[in-house]
Amino acid sequence: MTTLFKSDTKNQATYGRVEIELLLCCVRPHIDDAIVEHIKVLVKENIDWEYLIQKANKHGVISLLYTRLNTICPLDVPEFALNELRGIFHAIATRNLFLTGELVKLLNLLKEQGILAVPYKGPVLATSIYKNLALRQFGDLDIIVQQQDIFTVKKLLLSQGYRPNIEMTHAEEIAYLNSKTEHTYDFIHDEKGIFIEIHWRIAPKYISPIEPKDFWQDLEPFSLAGTTVSYLPLEDWLPILCVHASRHMWERLSWLCDIATLIHNHPNLNWEQVLRQANAFGCKRILFLGLFLAHNFLGVTIPTEIWQQVQAEQIITTLTPQVYNQLFDEIRTSDKFFGRTMYHLQVRERLQDKVLYFQSFLHWLMTGSKAM
Repeated sequence: MTTLFKSDTKNQATYGRVEIELLLCCVRPHIDDAIVEHIKVLVKENIDWEYLIQKANKHGVISLLYTRLNTICPLDVPEFALNELRGIFHAIATRNLFLTGELVKLLNLLKEQGILAVPYKGPVLATSIYKNLALRQFGDLDIIVQQQDIFTVKKLLLSQGYRPNIEMTHAEEIAYLNSKTEHTYDFIHDEKGIFIEIHWRIAPKYISPIEPKDFWQDLEPFSLAGTTVSYLPLEDWLPILCVHASRHMWERLSWLCDIATLIHNHPNLNWEQVLRQANAFGCKRILFLGLFLAHNFLGVTIPTEIWQQVQAEQIITTLTPQVYNQLFDEIRTSDKFFGRTMYHLQVRERLQDKVLYFQSFLHWLMTGSKAM
């Protein structure tokens, strides 16, 4: 497909606060001369730097913000703000290196046990999408395995000093693994301060039916910190990242940056394969919403043929203000009664997925469960 459609910077959303506009400009995967000049103008406005840093930290994009400001206009940023950003950036880089080393060690141990495990998000995403481990902020580790390997993984993690986040009997574990509302078995290493999520699904079943069996045949080798690991092709990553962000109603800007950067840095993406996977996963509308947001908020170029299909989904323009509200407003969409439920019903294109989510919502109402 030929990529022709580009963002019109004269038709950007109204961001409400200059700090949000500056943040969105700085975290774009690509900025042209016009955006560079706009950033230089914005930093000279009456910026509330503590607010900006707090928002960037909350959204997991401190590294991207600091890198852009330090490259484009370091002398125009107050010294205290630049120093604070630099300090957080170096702390993130150090932590990322530490977590990557732990991840590689665990993947090698699992491989020795004959368990095929796939690193999810975190270090592997930073390396493959951003080409720089320091540019993506992550606080924990995620590993995907097949459900039948969960107990072997648990045994290995216990031997390495980890403990389950929630203590369960064996019967409770079986019920937990079969629940539609669960998708990870979580472990903590108290001494190292590491939290690990072992996934046997991408998300709770009422959010998405995607399981390892749906993409296990697509795995390919990838070099992470000098070690070869199993990895998902980018054509699988794109819809899966959209599903993950949609599950949380896009409440962190970093998730949208992942999607935008993946698209921008990989112009030879096989879009036919992306659409095939999105159709198979039942998340084409979620994918299209992610593409619309990446273009509208972060200026990403979308292939013309794909963009025409995105525009044909009229519900997307209805959902976008809800996402912006979730990202930046004080009272978020998900804080409003029925707000989260209405979003999740609207973003699904298949009736069976709408029914499954609505059943889960009714269960939540009747039991007071926190699973939603």
